[in-house]
Amino acid sequence: MAAGKTTAASLAAEGKPWQLVDLDRSIEEVSGKSVAQIFTEGGEAAFRQIESSQLAMALKDEGGPRIIAAGGGVVLTAANQLLLKRACVIFLDTDFAEIMRRLQADQSDRPLLRGLDAIAIRQLWQNRRQLYIKTSDFVVKDSAELIQLVNSKIQRG
Repeated sequence: MAAGKTTAASLAAEGKPWQLVDLDRSIEEVSGKSVAQIFTEGGEAAFRQIESSQLAMALKDEGGPRIIAAGGGVVLTAANQLLLKRACVIFLDTDFAEIMRRLQADQSDRPLLRGLDAIAIRQLWQNRRQLYIKTSDFVVKDSAELIQLVNSKIQRG
């Protein structure tokens, strides 16, 4: 949810022999619909089902190492939390004020945020944040810290 996951993952993968998987783009490719269309036509449950399937595909051992930019709600189900145990999960813990600034500047359609005020968005962020902290192997504050962590892991092997 506007934490900068896609941007940070792209920067972390840059110049490395790793495949970058943007889970939302994978969902759109496999379904032939935008995330917003999936939510409109099938609701959140339909989206989460496709998301879980694409997460499982992305975590298969085939094709070598990869960096996965997962959507903000990927940690909502216990099944996905179990899937994520197969990976090194890095949570990009962006400050709420920065998230709100990005959301206000962002013109893209975010179906889960339709009609929500700042208080409701903060509650959604807090709930997800706790799940991410519980699920993550590492917590970083920004893209620079993420890149530094990824590079140090590569050097250690």
